[in-house]
Amino acid sequence: MRATALVLAGGKSTRMGENKALLRIDGRPLVAHVVAALRAVFPEVIISGDTGLFAGYADRVVEDIFKGVGPLGGIHAGLVSARYEVVFVAACDLPFADGEVAAFIAGQMEGFDAAVPCVAGRLQPLFAAYRKSCLGPITRILERGERRVAGFFPAVRVRYLTEADFAWRPGIERVFFNVNTPADLARLRSAEASWQRGAAREAPAPTTVGTAWPVPVLGVVGTSGAGKTGLIVRLVATLREAGYRVAVLKHTRHPLLDTPGKDTERFMRAGASRTALVGPGGFFYFQDGAELSLEEAIKLLSRDVDMVIVEGYREAPIPQVRVLVPGEEAAVDGRTVAVVSSEPVCLPVRVFHPEDVAGMTAFLSDRFLKREDGRC
Repeated sequence: MRATALVLAGGKSTRMGENKALLRIDGRPLVAHVVAALRAVFPEVIISGDTGLFAGYADRVVEDIFKGVGPLGGIHAGLVSARYEVVFVAACDLPFADGEVAAFIAGQMEGFDAAVPCVAGRLQPLFAAYRKSCLGPITRILERGERRVAGFFPAVRVRYLTEADFAWRPGIERVFFNVNTPADLARLRSAEASWQRGAAREAPAPTTVGTAWPVPVLGVVGTSGAGKTGLIVRLVATLREAGYRVAVLKHTRHPLLDTPGKDTERFMRAGASRTALVGPGGFFYFQDGAELSLEEAIKLLSRDVDMVIVEGYREAPIPQVRVLVPGEEAAVDGRTVAVVSSEPVCLPVRVFHPEDVAGMTAFLSDRFLKREDGRC
């Protein structure tokens, strides 16, 4: 893979009490384990840290340009000096660093400036990939005194990789286990698996509970003004371009009334239970009486289509894409298959930027619309 691997080894190891990069695990310094895992898949491996202390462990050692600002300073220095456009970053205290996982993450960068795992609800920005396009935003926040690694994320395009992306790699949480304290080291050396018992929640299983739908049904939910309708318009257009036929159902709480004086309205006013208007432009249907159930509405819409997208019906037992407004708390449940947010959020489901319609279309196509007959 044509990318640089950067190992961050410039920390003070305050909680460990000694330089954790040089802790000996299986007879080798911890930093050597991380370098070896990355060297197997990346043509260049550099270390951010003390040039005298780590000389010989990697191809090069670089020192921070912004001194004393933590891991973000190391990422900045690595991006400045890396030979390749994409830089995979790994902390030096990851005894289970996995080159195959690192290469997979770096391979998810198309159309993005960064690819960052978000596993068990926690961001892992120190086992992640970044483009050199991140340098400007990183420099600006460092000049403002900001030290958080995720502080520059709002200014770049970030792809968040969740458990769903790592389904091919059982026990992915193990890769992110880090040795920060003497207790961590004791657990590692005694081969305890307590990190597994402390693993956070698993991703909620997507559900299709309730009804065996005639075609895939997807709900798009969110508060008023979140952009649900605009998102659906863009999704319908891209799905249509991909060769899929999509029906859309929108729920409203406002009474549905035909235009006064029109023939169909006069028929209904005279007592007709249903009326329909058919012409070159399409088919309009009006029904008197109680509101149709979701099942009845989908049955009407599902003929000769590949998918029905539903706006509204927030409580319906259908797979849902949740659209967030800026600042909204990002909560998901067992129906949530993806979240759309203009701000970085860390969730155990796929997260898309509102403008990443191509990514959402590919996701929906893969999850709901795979055709066995080979049509596209």
